[in-house]
Parts: sequence; C-alpha cells; structure tokens
Amino acid sequence: MTKRQRRICLTVAGAVALPMVGTTCAPPTLEPDPRLLEAIAWYTGLAGNVDDARAHALLGEAAADRGALSLMWLARVHSRGRMGFEEDRALARSLAESVIEEVAGAAAAGQLEAVFLMGTANDEGLGREEDPVLATEWHRRAAEGGHALGQHNLGNAYAQGRGVEVDDSLAVFWWRKAAERGDAITQLRLGEAYEAGRGVPRNDSLAVMWFTRASESGNQTAATALARPNGVR
Repeated sequence: MTKRQRRICLTVAGAVALPMVGTTCAPPTLEPDPRLLEAIAWYTGLAGNVDDARAHALLGEAAADRGALSLMWLARVHSRGRMGFEEDRALARSLAESVIEEVAGAAAAGQLEAVFLMGTANDEGLGREEDPVLATEWHRRAAEGGHALGQHNLGNAYAQGRGVEVDDSLAVFWWRKAAERGDAITQLRLGEAYEAGRGVPRNDSLAVMWFTRASESGNQTAATALARPNGVR
C-alpha cells in the first residue's frame, strides 16, 4: 500500500466510522458505485421522493469501499452539512484532497459525475481553489450532459450571478430541466420563480403546481408555502 492510499484509507475510516483492517484497502475506483447513484437519487428526489436517511446510509456504504467519486461526494456533503451529515470543513477538505486528482482525470475523460464534482470542487474550495467562473463552466458541462444537480447548480449560478451575469430566464431554463426530472429543490425554485414572476411571467397556478410536486417529493419548504393562510403570495 502506498502512503497516498493509506492516507485515503485512514481519512475514510474516520469519516464513516469504519476500521481499516490490515492492508486490504484498495486504490480509489473511478466508476460511480451503484450505491452512490442511488444515494443521489434519494437525496434529490429523483427516486420519487426525498429520503436523506436512506441517502446517508447508501453514501456511507459506498464511501467505505473507497471509490474516488464516492469519497468526493462524502467531501461534498460534509462541506455544507448535506444529506444528514455533520458539517465539517476540515474533514471535507481532507477527503477532497485525497482523491481530487483522480476525480479531475475522470472529469477530463468525460465521466459525468466527475464533471459535476469538479464544479463542487471549484465552488466550495474542495481540493481546488474557489473559482466561481470555473465552477460554473464545470456545472455547465454537467448540465448539458443531463446531470440534474448540474442543471440545478447552473440555474442557481444564473440566479445569483455567481461566475456569470445574472440572467433570470436562463436560471428558470436550467431549473426547469432538473425539475421535470424530479429534483425536489429545483421544483421548489421553479415554484418560487412563478410566484415572484422572476424569469417567467407570474403564474400562481404554475407556482402551486411546482410547490405541490416538490412537497409530494418531501420538500418541507414547499409544503410550508402551500400551507400559507393566504396561499401563494
């Protein structure tokens, strides 16, 4: 086992509370673990509804097998306290630094999940310097490749003017693509856009429709919007 591989093993063992046994730790793999893909589906709602507990468990299992993409996702969730994981920036950076070159190589070869994760790396300073412009370009590549979270993040970039000029119509364009695939947070964003008339003409009926879809997928913010005494604002 190389020193680098051992560092990865020790980092993961601490992150997912699993022991490292002997020298059985394998080098990181670059194909997405099916459990990782299932975790993402439950996290986003693409599986039909949001289930952070199930997503959390699946990602922990996938990361324990030390695939580079699973480890980078583990860094991502610890970076901001996503998916029921504790926010721990130091751990997130350590995990990312252990696999970033492998992830970058996979992204350069066109592996879609790796492309998305490079956007995260530049967005959140995980294994790379924070660079909103470069992050948005990675998100664009992921979005154009059909990655729902890439579409979500690209929409956010246009809404916030992060790495690009603010363009509400393009924000809605990319949010719609992710929302139509079942991404619950993006369904919420689309409902908010229709409610406010931001990037689209105001349309209360469509706002309610997207809030309802998000709520049915388990998004509590959307459920709260629907439960307002006066309905959609």
